[in-house]
Amino acid sequence: MDLAQLEHFLAIVDEGSFTRAAERMRRTQPAISQSIKKLEETIGAPLFARDLHDVSLTDAGKVLVDHARRLVRSRDDAMREVRALKDLQTGTLTIAAHESAAVYLLPDPLRTYLTRFPHIKVGIHRSRLTDIPRQVMDREVHLGFVKEEPRGHHGLQSIEVHRDAMILIAPPGHPLTNRDAVRIADLGQERLIVHHQCTSTEQNVISLFERHATRCNIVAELWSFENIKSFVQAGVGVAIVPRITVQRELRDRSIEAVPVVELDTPRRTLMVYRDGVYLSDAARELIAMVKAFRWPSERVAPVSLKRRA
Repeated sequence: MDLAQLEHFLAIVDEGSFTRAAERMRRTQPAISQSIKKLEETIGAPLFARDLHDVSLTDAGKVLVDHARRLVRSRDDAMREVRALKDLQTGTLTIAAHESAAVYLLPDPLRTYLTRFPHIKVGIHRSRLTDIPRQVMDREVHLGFVKEEPRGHHGLQSIEVHRDAMILIAPPGHPLTNRDAVRIADLGQERLIVHHQCTSTEQNVISLFERHATRCNIVAELWSFENIKSFVQAGVGVAIVPRITVQRELRDRSIEAVPVVELDTPRRTLMVYRDGVYLSDAARELIAMVKAFRWPSERVAPVSLKRRA
């Protein structure tokens, strides 16, 4: 049996007439009669007791009618849900990102996205950078945000969506903030705060000091950039962090940026997604939006010179 036959069957039940059922379904009466005949052959029993005055259900027809209504209703519900997905009236979008992307980069474009598509449920997973490409490949998430182009993951598309700079930050009034030029060699006696869960940032800082034969005096290893900012504001030490993580503090002058001559380490963020395969409409819309988005840090002149939670 097919759903069209069941619809014809239900039209006859509701209208009490083959003729009126044909009019309702916009088919000819012979076409409706032929459809019911095929349905009866499939069922193996007559569905209607036909006489000169009435069309009534047989016992087999009475058994079938409730099941037919459920099947047709299920088909209609499925079509409505698919249309809702297509129209972005429902759906989910999952994203894996490293800390600075999840906390500081994504809120602005996601605010725009959810204003436009308020019925999409967005989930952001903070993940290890090494795990994110695999999560995208395994369809655990729709999109990922990483710092380097994934290697060894064929089938992933990546595009740079943001470029940031690493800067040295210090509390207001720190002696370094009054100097015109600071070099790495001048930082050997400074108390340095690093992010031990952001291993790429920590290793870049340590390597920078090693290249300039300068002692890296690490006094605190913390687990988030928010913690690092609090420690710097409290005067515990100085830190080298991505500029995007301290935009608000630089504006309100609760933290100062210290120009360092040799500190020239651009920090990229790339968006990764599966290439050449199915992507949900919700994911496609966010990809297009992120590609075109301009973050506030890109409009401000720079200072001179999902671990998964």
